[in-house]
Amino acid sequence: MSDAFTREPSWAPRLFPPAARAPRAVQTARMLLDPQGYARSLRRRFGPVFSLRTFPYRGALVCAADATANRAVLTDHKRFTGGDAAGLLAPAVGAGSLICTPPPLHLDHRKLLLPPLHGSRITCWTQRVRELVHAELPDLLSGDSVPVRPWAQRLTLDVILRVVFGLTDPSRTATFRQALNAFVGMGNLAVLFLPKPLRHDLGPLSPGGRFQRLRAAVRELTREEIAARRAAPGHAHRDDVLSMLLDARGEHGARLDDAQLLDELTGLVMAGYETTATTIAWTLHLLAHHPAARDALVSDLDAGSDRLLKATVKESGRLRPAVYNAMRTAAHDTELGGHPVPQHAFVAALFPLTHLDPELWPQPDAFRPERHLDTDPVPYSLTPFGGGVRRCIGVSLAQLEIETVLREILAAAVPEPAGPLEPARLVSVTLVPSRGGRVRLRRRRLSPQARL
Repeated sequence: MSDAFTREPSWAPRLFPPAARAPRAVQTARMLLDPQGYARSLRRRFGPVFSLRTFPYRGALVCAADATANRAVLTDHKRFTGGDAAGLLAPAVGAGSLICTPPPLHLDHRKLLLPPLHGSRITCWTQRVRELVHAELPDLLSGDSVPVRPWAQRLTLDVILRVVFGLTDPSRTATFRQALNAFVGMGNLAVLFLPKPLRHDLGPLSPGGRFQRLRAAVRELTREEIAARRAAPGHAHRDDVLSMLLDARGEHGARLDDAQLLDELTGLVMAGYETTATTIAWTLHLLAHHPAARDALVSDLDAGSDRLLKATVKESGRLRPAVYNAMRTAAHDTELGGHPVPQHAFVAALFPLTHLDPELWPQPDAFRPERHLDTDPVPYSLTPFGGGVRRCIGVSLAQLEIETVLREILAAAVPEPAGPLEPARLVSVTLVPSRGGRVRLRRRRLSPQARL
């Protein structure tokens, strides 16, 4: 992990945008428990650019919360650079992953990884996603109250393991699933946001010790899969991401070595399945609590259209974006929204606040998918997948998964409330429903095969 997250800054507090005076521990707790509400209160108090004093950052974290500041943070790469800021996640995803790669190496890595995750290559995976949904659907259709997010995590992880690793053996898939669920589950990634002493391995019961051992298990499985695929004949004829990356070459003809592959694959898996699963859970949960929007979507899907489906996913991503922010580092002393930002300061584009800006989105707290029909949003007012050259590389696969899963579920059942609308809480950098996005799914007479 970069020392930039833990070293005492050389700049004075007065060089930062305004911040609340509450102790660091209090601000951290409020952000974790009520990330949208607390951040909105700070925006109302200080305007669209303010500072947060939270762990693990020393000094302050500069926050951008409107389209103009959002765009500057995400696209002005001379002032706000990526890589170092994302280094906080390096212990989880690998320092050599695309997420953590600084400029100018980031663009080279992106060009290498993009072909297997873009365009016509992903369309062949649609049927695989549908098959996996149908296999898992009975667990949702019990008629009882069901937390959707854990179900969606299992599903999207299986999709990732099939698409990225090309796993087909059920026992091998189960082993991977168990290791990844243990690593990501139970709040283990939250150790990255603890004060530095608590991140160390202080024994098997310590947060840092548990994190290190679970991480080692995931990476060892990935190493084994890389070695097995290299040794297997005919991998050039396979269409999974790992097989394609084995033969991918950079601009200078170099291939990825095993260490680079390990980090890139870990990053793709860790960044991909959690956010996709969370978006599915939020969308079904919101539809359950907005029956008019739900019924309109079901009718549109039954008519063979996907216009309202795409609009619904956009509205879910606006109201409850799975990723809370995108992090950058100030390359030099600069300003944002008329406030000073010192060199090396960490700067976050807070998507949920920009998405709830009443000047950009009338009735911002209302769930209204129709607002996305036949109109384009103000640039950088809607960025659930980030923006600029560091926009999520797996966005095409994520959208295919989300739309396919929702289409198949809504063909089989109608989501209904199973309790009050759940508030969001922050887990690592993911905005999740506090009780898993519970719904009750009422079976429909129309079967999923009706649209096959």
